[in-house]
Amino acid sequence: MKSNSLKVAYATAILFALVWAVPGIAQEKKGDDAKKGAEPAKAKAEKVAGDIGLMDTEKNYMIVVTKEGKLVTLDFNTKTKVTEIKETKVKMNDVGLGSSASVEYVSKGEKNFLTKMEFTPAKGE
Repeated sequence: MKSNSLKVAYATAILFALVWAVPGIAQEKKGDDAKKGAEPAKAKAEKVAGDIGLMDTEKNYMIVVTKEGKLVTLDFNTKTKVTEIKETKVKMNDVGLGSSASVEYVSKGEKNFLTKMEFTPAKGE
């Protein structure tokens, strides 16, 4: 009889230990997942090529017109890398309308941010 009550006591002790330990383990996993979610995933850069149809250096945006006629609006800042095809670094003010460009951009929300641009100046520049 003592043997059975001893087994019941051990089983009860193990059951209580599991009831208290499992929620703690689950919370640790949630915490790890939250840390992973806190780091924003880096967006993959997309590429588009076409002519520069509009350039506003005061509001820091431009529009690229693709060969298919699609308009892609891109925002930029002072950290945007701009390289003329002849491999000289230039500023956005040096890019003229009608220039042929190949650009990389990242989508953040509803905006597209220009990250890199290579261009050939328009004829006559």
